Amino acid sequence: MFKRIDTIFLPVSDTHASIKWYEEKCGFRLRWHDVENGYAALDIGNGETAFTLVNTDHFGNEKPADHEWFNFYTSDIHQTHQRLLDAGVEATPVQSGGKVEFFQFKDLDGNLLGVCSFEEDAA
Repeated sequence: MFKRIDTIFLPVSDTHASIKWYEEKCGFRLRWHDVENGYAALDIGNGETAFTLVNTDHFGNEKPADHEWFNFYTSDIHQTHQRLLDAGVEATPVQSGGKVEFFQFKDLDGNLLGVCSFEEDAA
């Protein structure tokens, strides 16, 4: 069902400063930066799992606990979504954000988990 953890999220107060810090101090490479929405993804090592900075302003009135801290990657999001629903797991509807489809669900302790799917580059 799941292939890997796709993204790990970290709340930061300033994505620009954090990008620079992680590039200079840790050797991470910027994958993309969505200035308008306050997200930036950095590659670590082989780049399989993105390290995504989330501007804390993005949370607005939400508590950080209401945001998923990582995404599972699946190659078939609709099958994965249905399997979770069939297993009795409450999940949000599958949504589309450009080339990425995603949904969220909670675990037994109420931790919010994300699932995403997108076309992977052929290697």
